[in-house]
Amino acid sequence: MGKLSSEGKAIVSGVVVVVVALMLTISGFVLFEKINNGNVGIEYSMNGGVKKQTLSQGVKFVGFNKVTQYPVRLQTVKAKKLNLATKDGKATHVSITYSYKVDPTKVTSIYKEFGSIPVTDIESGWLKSQLLKSGRNVMAEYSLLEVTGKDSTKVQNAILVDFQKAAKNKGFLIEDLSFGVPDVDEKTKDSIDAIIKAGQDNDRAKLEAETKQTKANANAKAKIVDAEGEAKANIATAKGEAKANKLISDSVTDNLIREKEAQARVKHGWVTTQGVSGVITK
Repeated sequence: MGKLSSEGKAIVSGVVVVVVALMLTISGFVLFEKINNGNVGIEYSMNGGVKKQTLSQGVKFVGFNKVTQYPVRLQTVKAKKLNLATKDGKATHVSITYSYKVDPTKVTSIYKEFGSIPVTDIESGWLKSQLLKSGRNVMAEYSLLEVTGKDSTKVQNAILVDFQKAAKNKGFLIEDLSFGVPDVDEKTKDSIDAIIKAGQDNDRAKLEAETKQTKANANAKAKIVDAEGEAKANIATAKGEAKANKLISDSVTDNLIREKEAQARVKHGWVTTQGVSGVITK
């Protein structure tokens, strides 16, 4: 074979460079794994099984091992519409949204439990079934009127607590849960609206009655206070008059009477009365 020309050598060299670059690029995708921000990775080796040490965020060399990522940051699962029945047998459709994250200390056990499936599959599978179970357990303890009325917050909190207990055992930490207004058929909805309106009318009438009673009590109390004030004033006046009369009485002595009598005689003379007709002597 003849020697390659310089042009042929250049072509061969170019092909080698392209092949090497292509192999390096492929190796980069195959041998390295990028762990997304807020996630941890579980590495699985065909020879050694699951590695206990998790992979933190960033690009990691994993060779030909399989990597599954789990979120340790907060994730929000948008409304799941669940069919739930109340204590009085009313069927409802309830939208529930919840937030969760994976317990970093249990990611290995999660992988062993669920395998290499992505966490989104766990959300739509196991987590959804547990949420449904918790919802049914709680809703069965309340009537439809309670669920749609004053006890709706209690129902929401009860579902959250029950769901938290079930999920925590597997390594999922449920942080929050929101409970939407249950959807019911039109007939049931009309009945609920009528009951709520009747309750509101009753509360309004009760409030008005209480207000009238409060005003009546206030007026009665005011009259009592006025009467007590008037009575006290009369007593004070009577005591003042009695005290004044006593002072006058105490001041009228025999000597004072004789002195006043003498002054009168000096001024007016004597007055003598005899028989039927009086004789006035000055």
